[in-house]
Amino acid sequence: MTAAPRPPRKRLSRPVHWALDGLGAALVAIGAVGIVTPGLPTTVFWIGAVMCFLKTRPHAVRPLLRTPIVGPAIRWYLRWRPFGGGRRRSHGSKQA
Repeated sequence: MTAAPRPPRKRLSRPVHWALDGLGAALVAIGAVGIVTPGLPTTVFWIGAVMCFLKTRPHAVRPLLRTPIVGPAIRWYLRWRPFGGGRRRSHGSKQA
């Protein structure tokens, strides 16, 4: 059984695109400061940056995923799909 083709993505407006780019860049910068500052997490900020960049610049995600220490944690988070992206139940079956 093959998956149905995805519908085309809705384009983001220019202000939303700029806002996500700016937020992603700020999160990368804060995460970079967290590398040398004790007590400031890096992974959390870079996960946020990846979430922003996946919408606007998917090619910018690759360097973050290749980072030796933080990259595996980011990949794990993306596979986890905490926001309802897991298996979907068919509408016909109900749990008793």
